[in-house]
Amino acid sequence: MFNAIMFVLIIVFLIWMVTAIVRVWNKGQSQRLSGAEAQAARHGGQYVLEWDGPGASGSPDGEFGPLLVEIPKKIGGDAARFYERGAVIGSKRVSYSNLKDVIFIPGSGQGFTAKQRVRNSAVLWLYRKKGSTIGIRDLTYRFDGETMERIQKGLGFVPGEL
Repeated sequence: MFNAIMFVLIIVFLIWMVTAIVRVWNKGQSQRLSGAEAQAARHGGQYVLEWDGPGASGSPDGEFGPLLVEIPKKIGGDAARFYERGAVIGSKRVSYSNLKDVIFIPGSGQGFTAKQRVRNSAVLWLYRKKGSTIGIRDLTYRFDGETMERIQKGLGFVPGEL
């Protein structure tokens, strides 16, 4: 009888912990999303990248508008391109209205093995409402933390708690 009660208590405790962690994550995400929605309201309901830095020189995209930021790859000629209303990263195209969260995680870039360097690299995560998450890592692209933070804030996803 005592073992059954302890088992039930452990299950209840685990469920409580998981719900608490999910609640904290959702709170941070909803705060960041509310910033993006407020920004969209300022632009007539359209999700755009507010960019006050130096503009990229490149041709505009028919669907996403003028090119604002271009982040070249370290190897190869491709680049991550952030337009006024969407981004093109490799072969993936994502409209800013299709994003549910954008998070920049600065990294230390240190590590002895390749696995450690990947784990400790800086990355800008673009979480889409539908489809796979897109990550832009400093191992692959030439960027600095300030640019990635400005992109996150320019999309209205103000950094908050994770």
